[in-house]
Amino acid sequence: MKLNSRIVGDAGEYLVAYNLSRRGLAVALMNQGAQGVDMLVTNDGKDVVSVQVKSSQGRNQPRQWMVGKHQPSPSAHFFYVFCNIWEDESKEPEVFVVPSEEISKSVNWEANVPLFKIKDPKKEEKYLYGWEQITNLFSLSE
Repeated sequence: MKLNSRIVGDAGEYLVAYNLSRRGLAVALMNQGAQGVDMLVTNDGKDVVSVQVKSSQGRNQPRQWMVGKHQPSPSAHFFYVFCNIWEDESKEPEVFVVPSEEISKSVNWEANVPLFKIKDPKKEEKYLYGWEQITNLFSLSE
């Protein structure tokens, strides 16, 4: 079923929050309109990770997402999580966890619509369901 983009975005955020919560982390969703961050993640309130979620819906594997017009300030505690939510409801969503450093250096920020594209199969494998990139910052076991 084709969903409107707002619902797809919300579904992606809830999917990411669920996956991080089930790994023992506390997740706080930000208010609509918060600039550059969709959620804050912590295990004890001392350490915090910021997450920006980008979701898309389609019939195939786009492997590219719009990332906004402003280049992020790279940080070891800032991640983008890209969600492919399929029109075919029987398919489980795909989730790619990507450090902000990778986004900052690999996107053409001069483009009319800056896109992040996964071109390298090794990186795709690393990022696909790569929750450990976040959980390892908190010394939690998967």
